[in-house]
Amino acid sequence: MFRRLPVALAIVLTAAPAAWSQFSPQEFKAAQKDPGAFTIDESSIKIQDLGPTVKPADIAPPTGGEPGGVNPLPVLNEIINTGLKIWKIIADNHPVVDVHTQYATALPKGQIGWADMGGWQPPKGTIYELSAKNLYGVKVINVRYQVLRTYGGSYQGKGKYLTAVTVEPLLVEVAWGYHFTMDASVPDTSVVNVGTSENPVAGMMADLSWDIATSLKDSRGKGLYFLQGDGAYKEVGGPFSSQSAKLRATVAKLKRGVSFE
Repeated sequence: MFRRLPVALAIVLTAAPAAWSQFSPQEFKAAQKDPGAFTIDESSIKIQDLGPTVKPADIAPPTGGEPGGVNPLPVLNEIINTGLKIWKIIADNHPVVDVHTQYATALPKGQIGWADMGGWQPPKGTIYELSAKNLYGVKVINVRYQVLRTYGGSYQGKGKYLTAVTVEPLLVEVAWGYHFTMDASVPDTSVVNVGTSENPVAGMMADLSWDIATSLKDSRGKGLYFLQGDGAYKEVGGPFSSQSAKLRATVAKLKRGVSFE
């Protein structure tokens, strides 16, 4: 069961001139001639949960300890990210991430590697599809990716930790004239202990930010995911289609005067 966290989350969309250097003269000319074709309908941006992966990527967390060969004794209830804090997933329509080396962790302080830890579960992934349409209702962005994680590791039978938390692009379809970028980040402040001092459970907020750019406009947003060392996992912020459906249902009930008790 998820513990309630004091986090306010929302999709962020901004309209601002894109960096002109990334667009060709042909893209400028086409956008000026037909602005509707090169402007995102921001209400159409959706992220759909497609379910778990059948066979997640074969990711092996790093072995070994600190340089010098000796690990300090771990502080089980102090959980830190010994991996990356921010890394690129897709750059200008092209996947660039290496899921075998670019990922975050939530491990006990002082325990750099995972060789001394047991109980790791096989890597698990959840697939998502991010889509967006232009002002004519034509789909111009279709991106599939999976959020990967390895959980359940413990130290001498205590605690539940995370490693190899990353995002793998599976499909990147972007219409001509559009430029899509996606980054992942795990700030230090997002790595917490949601268990107890005696039996810690790692928690991590992974932030997946994206940018859809044309020579006319930038549309930016993010999806946020909360992961736990015991395997619990949840989408907590972003334009997820399931959340949009719930919002529409709530609005419909309010219009009919239906109370929520």
